[in-house]
Amino acid sequence: MQTITKHAAGPVILLVAISLGTLFFRLGSLPFVGADEPRYARIAEEMHQQGTWVTPTLEDKPWLEKPPLYYWITRPFYSLFSINETAARFGPALSALVTALGIFWIGGILRNRLAGFLAASVLLTSLGFVLFGRGASTDMPFTCAFTLGMSIMAAAVRKDPGVVKILSAYFFLGLAVLGKGPVAIILAAGIGLIFWYFNEHGHILSRWRLIPGFFVLILVCAPWFWLAFKQNGYAFIATFFVNHNIARFVTGIHHHSQPFYYYIPALLALSFPWSGWLPFLIPASPLQKIRNWRDWNPVTLFLICWFLFPILFFSLSDSKLPGYILPSLPPLALLLGIRLSQLKEQPVQPAIKRTGLIFILIFSSLTAVAAPYYFQTVYGGNWKIGILLSTVFFPPALIAAIFVFRGQYRRAYAATILQGVLIVIMAAQVAIPVLGKYHSTRDMAKLTLEVRRDDEPIITCGFIHHTLHYYTGYRIQGKIDNPGLLPYIFPDSNQYLVITKEYKIPDILGVKGISIEILGEQGPFRLLRVSRE
Repeated sequence: MQTITKHAAGPVILLVAISLGTLFFRLGSLPFVGADEPRYARIAEEMHQQGTWVTPTLEDKPWLEKPPLYYWITRPFYSLFSINETAARFGPALSALVTALGIFWIGGILRNRLAGFLAASVLLTSLGFVLFGRGASTDMPFTCAFTLGMSIMAAAVRKDPGVVKILSAYFFLGLAVLGKGPVAIILAAGIGLIFWYFNEHGHILSRWRLIPGFFVLILVCAPWFWLAFKQNGYAFIATFFVNHNIARFVTGIHHHSQPFYYYIPALLALSFPWSGWLPFLIPASPLQKIRNWRDWNPVTLFLICWFLFPILFFSLSDSKLPGYILPSLPPLALLLGIRLSQLKEQPVQPAIKRTGLIFILIFSSLTAVAAPYYFQTVYGGNWKIGILLSTVFFPPALIAAIFVFRGQYRRAYAATILQGVLIVIMAAQVAIPVLGKYHSTRDMAKLTLEVRRDDEPIITCGFIHHTLHYYTGYRIQGKIDNPGLLPYIFPDSNQYLVITKEYKIPDILGVKGISIEILGEQGPFRLLRVSRE
């Protein structure tokens, strides 16, 4: 790592190499999972095929929940890779890499290139950041644009970057608004206001050039909002602003309610395996440090505000998801990278060092023990996959802890970076086939279309899965929860296909007036042909 402090090309090449393992390795091998991936991928596909840029559509109907940034960056990759999982995820993966490179740049400005490299490496090997970078969703493009904007604002804390550079921050914040909506403005304003209040130096406002910057931000994002309103009228206001911004924040209407403290364990999980290093951020005499907050380095204060405000803001929301605090990971990585770059010259207290050693070992040992049990109980007895994952959870952490104990910090960092890369590669290599069976219905959808006769109706019983709609080309015609309704649906069809889960089979077999033929299975899913007797 000695060359990192001298030349920029070397660390950039290393960061790209790390990203090839964590972000791009087998990027498209996992089928779409969850509700968001198949929907966002399909919307981008429809906009690509229809040649439209303003109104997102799903099954040719306006889908106004999110702004268009993800769809815009995905469309070119559909032309490059054709329409598949890799193309749908390539934009977010590239956004994650750009975010890391931006953190490397700002780390070099705020501290030195070693700090920037370590911070970027923390991001590229933190499992939460990597998972969102490998997902077809709006979270990573938004985080990328927001991070670039806030990084330039952070640089202005240190010294005036000039008009062009500071206005470019508002350009990126405008893109962030196109990524997830007005929450980008709220987060940026909250971070800036809290920093200004605690920093007590009014000159920072002149460096940020708020008034011309705001006009740049509006110039970037306002045209799409105006065109979307012009094409969709007040349905756009009701759906986007009222339902998916205001109501999502203040109510549990979208069924994501969590307790106030939800983001504490979420943050530890998102930053793993670097969560074990977080105790090293604790300063000597922390209480005295807090009392003397007026003497803090303004850059450190800004990074703390940037890190904490999104967590506090979304903790107040009734609706909580892990991706909401993704914008807090880059400043946390910067704080950690800067501190780790100082450990050789500014050692931590023995008690903090011991705490860090314990955290590094505990977090990795717990995941190593939990992996076999989890795969055994949740994924149909696949404990061997959990054992394989355990081999990359604990041994690198043990090596890192040994190096920390010896004071060989740079080797310890390298061990944790390697740990993050190996976890992703191992998971992509051995766990994806199982995860795909349990969290996606791609194979089940393919089988359904293969055995379907003369446009047989297709329904689901007892569950809904958005990947099933996507992979069947949106041919699912209904959903029922009560198996007793099976004899009475589709009165004009004597046979129809039913996709259900294994635990529903006994209930379905007990229904009178129908006969059941099991055509196939995939993980917990079962494909049935139902015939009226």
